Amino acid sequence: MQKIRYAVAGNGWRAMFYLRAAKNLPEWFELTGVLCHTREKAGAFEREHGVKAFWTLDALLETKPDFVVTCVTKKALAAMTMDCLERGMPVLSETPLAVDVPTLAALRDVQAKTGTPLEMAEQYFLYPSHQARRALVEAGLLGQVHSVWLSMMHDYHGISMLRAYLGEESGKVAIRARRLNTPIVHTGARPGYFAGGGIENESRVLAQLDYGDGRVGLYDFAGSQYHSAIRSSHLRILGTRGEIFDDEVRWVRKDGRPARAVLVYQKDEITGTIRAIDFDGRRVYENPFRWDVAMTEDDIAVCTVLVRMGRALAGGERHYPYAFRDSYLAIALSRLADEDGEETVDAPGW
Repeated sequence: MQKIRYAVAGNGWRAMFYLRAAKNLPEWFELTGVLCHTREKAGAFEREHGVKAFWTLDALLETKPDFVVTCVTKKALAAMTMDCLERGMPVLSETPLAVDVPTLAALRDVQAKTGTPLEMAEQYFLYPSHQARRALVEAGLLGQVHSVWLSMMHDYHGISMLRAYLGEESGKVAIRARRLNTPIVHTGARPGYFAGGGIENESRVLAQLDYGDGRVGLYDFAGSQYHSAIRSSHLRILGTRGEIFDDEVRWVRKDGRPARAVLVYQKDEITGTIRAIDFDGRRVYENPFRWDVAMTEDDIAVCTVLVRMGRALAGGERHYPYAFRDSYLAIALSRLADEDGEETVDAPGW
């Protein structure tokens, strides 16, 4: 496969994943440049990271990337994406596509008018652990999957993950949601864990998504789960012939006898990077990238998103066709949680 060349509009925490992808896997990716807010910030970023940095979109596009990863703040994301689309530059948009329905509709109109390729950089269902679980589901080990309890990620990520395990849907979705606010000791943030934190507010959203055909998604998440030392994350997938709970699988074999096994992670002894994942004596996931560099599951998933985007542009097939619909459902879920409400969301065309 030809090397994938991309530029990044933004220089925050999330943008660094795309910078690391190019540095870790130069045989796969080439970062043509990064867009910063000002000339001064661009100069400082270039000196610190050794990559080309610019302060205007025109200058960034002169590097001739295959596409731009829009990776600015949530409120500015849609405007930046539309600017690129109107210039004919394909976009891999960070999440969410937009924070409200009118902006999402405007973005959809621009994409339809220009015809410029637009994809969402949704990476969670591409984690090696989730690819392994999905391989078991797709192989029919659990029979017909009908319920998923998800307490792992927020908003659009959660909507996407429910789709990944429950299967495709495009009809009405009955959503019941509420938001709980409770106190919790602050024990961590993106930089890591720490001691001596004070009491802060924990906002937890509980929701049920009924797809109307027997499939149900249960969403249970608080943002503190991402970085807290005293909150954990979990996943339970229920099917007619078995279940997956985190890394443990229970199912009924073809001879009718119950069985139980766990996902076994094969990691590089030095870097800790996942090399492969095995289950019940067979391989269900293999890392297509190098493992002699330290890469988290998030890093591997971002690299996979970039590869899928490159293939989509080369072959014309969308790699994440539900970007608008999942963003629309996520906006509805958040609104209903604030209202402690219930609504059957009809989203034709999204």
